[in-house]
Amino acid sequence: MELSHRTSDLDPSSVLGFGSALALLDSTEEVARLLTGALRSMGLADLQAVVMERGPDDDPRVFGSVGPHPLPDSVVDALCREEEILAPGTGSGTGSPSHRRIEVPDDGPLAGQGIDRLALVRLGTLDHDFGVAVAGLAADTTHTPLQVSSLQMMAAQASMALHRIELDRTRAAQEQALRESEDRYRELYESAPVAYLSATSEGEIRMANRRATELFDAAEATLVGRSILDFCAETPEGRQAAQRLEQRLRSGEPVRDDEVELCLASGERIWVSLTMRPVDEAGDDGAERLVMMVDVTERRRMETALREARDELETRVEERTAELERTNERLEQQTQRLKALRDIDQAILAAGSPKEIATATLRRTHEIVPFHRASVSVIEWDKDRARVLATRQEGEFLGSGTTIPLDEFYLTEALRAGETEVIPDLAAEPQSGTAAKVRDLGVRAVLALPMMAEGELIGLLQIGRARPEAFEQVEQRAGKELADHLAVALRQARLRERVETRTADLEEVNDRLSHRTQRLQTLRDIDQAILAAESPEEIAAEAIQRVRDILPYRSATVTVTDWDAGTARVLAAQDNVLEAPTTLPLREVYLSDNLRAGNTEVISDEAYEPVPEAEDRIRTMGLRSVLCVPMVIEDEVIGVVHVGRTEADAFTDKDWRVGRELADHMAIALRQSQLLEEVQEQRERLEERVQERTAELESFTYSVSHDLRTPLRAIDGYTRILREEHADQLGEEGRRLLNVVYDSAQKMGDLIDDLLTLSRLGRREMNRMPIDMEALVQEAYDDLCRARSMEHVTFELGALPDAPGDRSMIRHALTNLLSNAVKFTQTVDAPRIEVRGELRDGECVYVVRDNGVGLDPDEAEGLFGVFQRGPEAEEFEGTGVGLAIVERILRRHDGRVWAEGAEGEGASFFFALPRSGAESV
Repeated sequence: MELSHRTSDLDPSSVLGFGSALALLDSTEEVARLLTGALRSMGLADLQAVVMERGPDDDPRVFGSVGPHPLPDSVVDALCREEEILAPGTGSGTGSPSHRRIEVPDDGPLAGQGIDRLALVRLGTLDHDFGVAVAGLAADTTHTPLQVSSLQMMAAQASMALHRIELDRTRAAQEQALRESEDRYRELYESAPVAYLSATSEGEIRMANRRATELFDAAEATLVGRSILDFCAETPEGRQAAQRLEQRLRSGEPVRDDEVELCLASGERIWVSLTMRPVDEAGDDGAERLVMMVDVTERRRMETALREARDELETRVEERTAELERTNERLEQQTQRLKALRDIDQAILAAGSPKEIATATLRRTHEIVPFHRASVSVIEWDKDRARVLATRQEGEFLGSGTTIPLDEFYLTEALRAGETEVIPDLAAEPQSGTAAKVRDLGVRAVLALPMMAEGELIGLLQIGRARPEAFEQVEQRAGKELADHLAVALRQARLRERVETRTADLEEVNDRLSHRTQRLQTLRDIDQAILAAESPEEIAAEAIQRVRDILPYRSATVTVTDWDAGTARVLAAQDNVLEAPTTLPLREVYLSDNLRAGNTEVISDEAYEPVPEAEDRIRTMGLRSVLCVPMVIEDEVIGVVHVGRTEADAFTDKDWRVGRELADHMAIALRQSQLLEEVQEQRERLEERVQERTAELESFTYSVSHDLRTPLRAIDGYTRILREEHADQLGEEGRRLLNVVYDSAQKMGDLIDDLLTLSRLGRREMNRMPIDMEALVQEAYDDLCRARSMEHVTFELGALPDAPGDRSMIRHALTNLLSNAVKFTQTVDAPRIEVRGELRDGECVYVVRDNGVGLDPDEAEGLFGVFQRGPEAEEFEGTGVGLAIVERILRRHDGRVWAEGAEGEGASFFFALPRSGAESV
C-alpha cells in the first residue's frame, strides 16, 4: 500500500525549509545527517541512510537511522557491500539512474530490520558523484509519485549543497596558494633597492616596501590607507603634479621618471623621480598601480642652487661671468652623471644574468666616463682565473666569456685591497699578458676599478682611453661609484643564481631521497617479514612478494642450490609455472658461469636455448628478459633470485641495485635461518649435557657432605670431651692445639652446611609470588640484629620496588649479602650499610652498599664462585660459599648479580630480578 498516512508531512514549506537549512551547513557529514533526518521526519522511509562515495583509499561512509535509532553495524556493513548502491547497473535494480529500486535479500541484516526494498536516489552533479540517498521501505509500504518527487527534490538540494561545500574547499585551497604566492612576491618586493608602493586607481596606498618606509620616514602601517596625492606638496607645481598623477592613476596610463615634490609627515620636503604602471598588463582600470620612487632631492637641490647661483651671477660683474659659466658646466656634467647612474641602476634592475648586467652597464658607462675601450670581468678565485662578462670598444660589443689565468690578468695588491688604480700610459713601460694585448688595441691610459662585495674583490671594471694621462679625479670618483653599483648588482645576481641552482639541486636530491626512502621502506618491511618468518620457504615467499613495489615483475622465483647433490630447490615462486617448494636437477636450471662466479646478469629469452626445460617455462610465461641475481655468502653462491619481465631489455641500473640488495638480504636471512637451526640443535644438546652434569655434581656434593658428617661429629664430640674433662691435664700448647682442632671442626661444619644448601638450591622447587622487598630486607636485618650486636652499625633502607620470586630463596640471598656487609665493616670506626632499589630497563635492580674494607675491582667477577675469597677476606671468618649461594639463587630467578668497589672504599653488591615472573629452566 502507499504511505498515505505520511503524506501530510510533504508540504512545500518542509522542502523549502530543508533547502534553507542546507545553506547553513559547511561539511558533507552535516548534509548527510540533515538529509536522513528530513527523510525520517517527513515519513519518506522506514530506514533512511546516505552512503557517501569512497575515496581512493577509503571505504564508503554511511549516515542514517532505522526510525529514531542509529543504524546497526551489520546494516552499515550491508550498505557498504551492496555494489548496486554505488555502482548502478550491476545488480537487479529497476528505475532510472537518478531514482532506482532494489530488492533486499530475505536473509540479510536489512530484512532483519523489517526492510523489504530500497529506493535509491543519486547525490551528485553532472560531472561528479557524491553518493546515494537510501530510503528503506517495509513490505507493506510504497512511495507515492509526490513522495518520489519530494525525495528527488531533496536529493537535488543536498547535491547542490555538497557541490557548494566542495567548491568552498577548492576555493580555500586556491586562496591558500595565492597567499603563499603573495608572500614570495612580498619578499622580493621588500628587498628591492628602490622605493615601491602599491596603490589603487584612486591613489590609496595598499603596500609599501622597506625602502619606501625609509623614504617617507614612516612605518608601513602609517602609509597604508593614505593617498599618494596627499603627499604632494601644497605648491602650484605640486598641485599640478598631483592632478597629473591623479589622471594617470585613474586611466592606468604609465608614468616614467616624473619628478614630484612630496611633503612628509615631519614637514620635510623631498623630490622623487616617480615611475608608475598598472600591475595588470592588460590595462584593467581597476587594477592596482605599482609606483617606483627614486629620491632625487639632492639633485634637485643642486639644480635649485645652480639656478640661484645663475641668477646671482647675472648681477655680478662681467669678470666673474666666465668663472660662473665654468662652474655651471661642471655642475651640469655632475647632474648628467647622476642621471646616467640612475639609468644604469634601472637597467641593472631590469637585467637578469651577470652578463646582462655587465652589458647594460657598459651601454651607459660612456655617458659618465667616456672611453675608447671598457670591460667588466669577474674573478673566479677557486678556479684561479678571471672571466670577461662584457667588453665594448668604439660603440660595439665584443665577444664575452673569455677566461684569463690570474697570472696573466692585471691584478695588483692595491686592486686586491679595493683601491682604484690608474695606469697613466701603457706605452711608457714594457707590458705583458692582457695589458700588452690592450695596448696593441690602441689603449694608452687605463682606469682599473675594483668591484668589492663584503670586503672581497669579485671583479674589475676597466676603462681605457686612447690618450695617456687621460683620467681626472672627478672621473675616477665617478668610475668608483659606478663600480660599487655594479658590484652590488653582480653580487645579487650571483646570489640569485646560487639560490636557483641550489633549489634545483635540492629538488633533484629530494626526488632521489624519495625513491631511496621508498626502497628502504620496502626493504625494511622485507626484513621485518623475514624476521617473523620461521623457515627458508617463508623467508623467500615474503621477500619476493613485498619487493614487487620497488622492483615490478611478471614472474619471480627464489632458488637455493645444493652443488654437492646437483639439485636446485625452488623456495618461492610468484606468478610462475613452477610451484614452490619443489626440487629440480641443476641441468634444468639456467646457471651460467657468470652466475656461478657470483655476478649479476640480465639475459634474454634466447639465452635459455641451452636449457630446454627452462626455455619452455620462459616461453610459457611470455618472459623476454630475466634479471638473475646470485645470493652470495663468503664468496659462495648459495642460490639465485630470478625476476622476469615481458619486455626485452627491461631492466635499468636501478633495478640491478634493488635486485642486488634483495639478494644480499635474502642470502643473509637464509644463512641465518640455517645457522639458527644448527645453533638451536647444538643448544638443545648442550642443555641436556648441562642438566646431566649438574644433576651428577649436585648428587656428588650432597653425598660427600653427608659422608663427612659422621667423622666430623666424632671429632667435634671428642674435642668437646677433652676441653671439658681433660683440659687440666694438657699444657698450654696442648690446649691451644685442641682449640685449633675444635674451631676447624666448627668451620668444617659450617662449610658442609653451606655446600648442602648450595646443592639443595638446584633441586628445590620454586614457589613464585609477589615479594614486598622492603619488608623482606627489614626482616632479614632484624634477624641479624638478634644474632649479634649491631648497635654501632648505621643501617639505611630506601624505597624498594616489589619483585616476583621465591620469598624464602630471596630472603636467604639478602641474609648472605647483609651478613657479608656486616662482616667486612667490623674494622671501621663508623660502619654504615644501605640498601637501595630502582626499576631499570625492565628489571628490578637492588644494591647492598657498605663502607668496609672494599674489594679489588679486578677480582670482583670471580667472587661468586665456590670457595672464591678475595685477599682482603683472609682475616675475616667465612667459608667462601655464601656469595656462590647468592649467585645460584639469582640464576634460578633468571636474574644476575655483580659487585663494584675499591680497596679501602667499601663495596656495592648489586642484583637484578626480572619484572616478569617467567620461571627459570
